[in-house]
Amino acid sequence: MLPLKNNNPLPQPAPEISRPESPEDQALVPQKTDWLRIGQFAFSSLAAFILVGIFLVSTLFLLIRDSTFLLGLPGGSELSPYLFAAGLGCMGLLMVPSAVYAARGLFGSGQPRQLRWGKFAWIGYIAPLPLLLGFGIQNGPDWARGFLPVAHVLANTAGVIFLLNIVWAKIPGESPGRFWGALAAGLGLTPLVTFFLEILILFGIGLVWMGLIGLMPEVRQELLDLTSRLQTSSASSEDLQLALGRFAASPGVLFTLFTYVAFLIPVVEELLKPAAVWLLLRRKLQPWEGFLIGATSGAGYALFENLTIGAAGDVWTFVTITRQGTAAVHIFTAGMMGWGLASAFTEKEYGRAVGAFFWAVFLHGAWNGMNVLSALGEYPAVRERLGGLGASLADFAPAALVLIALGCFWGLIRANKTFRRAIMAGSN
Repeated sequence: MLPLKNNNPLPQPAPEISRPESPEDQALVPQKTDWLRIGQFAFSSLAAFILVGIFLVSTLFLLIRDSTFLLGLPGGSELSPYLFAAGLGCMGLLMVPSAVYAARGLFGSGQPRQLRWGKFAWIGYIAPLPLLLGFGIQNGPDWARGFLPVAHVLANTAGVIFLLNIVWAKIPGESPGRFWGALAAGLGLTPLVTFFLEILILFGIGLVWMGLIGLMPEVRQELLDLTSRLQTSSASSEDLQLALGRFAASPGVLFTLFTYVAFLIPVVEELLKPAAVWLLLRRKLQPWEGFLIGATSGAGYALFENLTIGAAGDVWTFVTITRQGTAAVHIFTAGMMGWGLASAFTEKEYGRAVGAFFWAVFLHGAWNGMNVLSALGEYPAVRERLGGLGASLADFAPAALVLIALGCFWGLIRANKTFRRAIMAGSN
């Protein structure tokens, strides 16, 4: 007789009941130290403290100085130091959001997942208002000129936000901590490093010139003539301009000036302007993310220049308007560099990085070179040295600057449309 087959299923072990991890269990899991966020918090906090402190101390000093001037003691009432101090204060305040978002990420209080760009993008649309306000103050009564630093901060900040709005319009997904960190890097870290390197390069050029000056007696004589005229209080401005023009017209001086301003400075700045992209490359940025972060870092650098270099009280309106062209160049070239770097490190498209660097340096160098050429074209000795073609190019330089700025402006619009389509299609 065959044994009956047992169809009963074998007993199975009881399923494990999942339970949430307790704080004690979570404490046993090793946490990776986010050094990048720590650095962002430390740098932004320290920069905000220093910049706002310099603003308060320098403003107090200037007010005391000008109050003594009113009492008949030595002093002055030039507005440029006030504009510079106000620019530093604005930079310090713009560092605060970067420190806040970094702290929220470090200490676990959470932060929004997406940047709500529309909350402050409207500031860019009112950029003409503080510009008109500053123009009215500059040409108005003396008592109103004390409000020019406020217009200086508002007009330059709104102008850069207007350009950033072209880059960020309708593009979702970026975190606010990353955005403000990129802006802080361009606003504080890049200027600090580029200033050091550019001074170091300038020092090296000076050493080379000290060695070569003995081999060029004509240049040495012109330099001695210029130095003596500068030391002579009786020398007229026409004599000084003539001596300066003769010195600048020297082939060696022209070559050195254009090499430094139109080549070496663009190389250094285009490598360092997308500082935030360099720091985030290990996060596998997509090319469109590289452009956004690079452009934001470039906007911070442009704002630094506009708030400090553009702080000229007597020609404030003209300088503020022209500096917007410089801002467009900085933002676009830094965005190109960010796109090239992200393409190289994420997609192994190294040719994009090389091409982006070439075009960024070319555009920046053309911008700087045309500015120098336009300024030197005012000296008859330089125009004679440049010849007919060079003098005509110097006359065309202002129009060339407008074309370069408009080209970069169009490039920002084009990049935004291209990357929006890429994001919607799920590709790069």
